[in-house]
Amino acid sequence: MKSIVLSFFLAGMSLVSLANGPHDPITDKNAATAEVKYVGDNDGGFFFNVLYNNATGSRFSVTILDEAGTALYSGLYSMKNFDKTFKLADTENFGKLVFVIRNLGDNSVQRFEVNTNSRLVEDVEVKEVK
Repeated sequence: MKSIVLSFFLAGMSLVSLANGPHDPITDKNAATAEVKYVGDNDGGFFFNVLYNNATGSRFSVTILDEAGTALYSGLYSMKNFDKTFKLADTENFGKLVFVIRNLGDNSVQRFEVNTNSRLVEDVEVKEVK
C-alpha cells in the first residue's frame, strides 16, 4: 500500500514540475532582453540602436569595445525600457565592435559582436557624346 501511495505521490510531483515548466536558473537569468541593431551610416559615423528590457529596474552597464578590447564607451543606467542610439565614428579602424550589456542586479551579461568591412567600389562608365 505504501508503494502505491509513493508511486502516486511521485507521479503527481512529476506532473506539477511539468506544469510549471522547466526551470533552469542560468537560462532564466540570462534570458535575451537586449537587442543591438545597425541603424545606418551618416556624417562619417555608424549608428547602432541598443534596446534593453530591464523589467526589474536594476542598474546595468552598456560598454562598447573595439577589436583589441579597449572601451570606446561605458555608461551606467537603471531605466526599465532602455532605448539609445550610439554614433560611432571611424569604424574602419575598429574591425570588430562588441556591445556588452551587464545587469548588475543579477550579474547576467549579453554580448553582441559587430563585424565591419569596408570596401571601395569603383564604377567607371565611358559614353560617347554626340
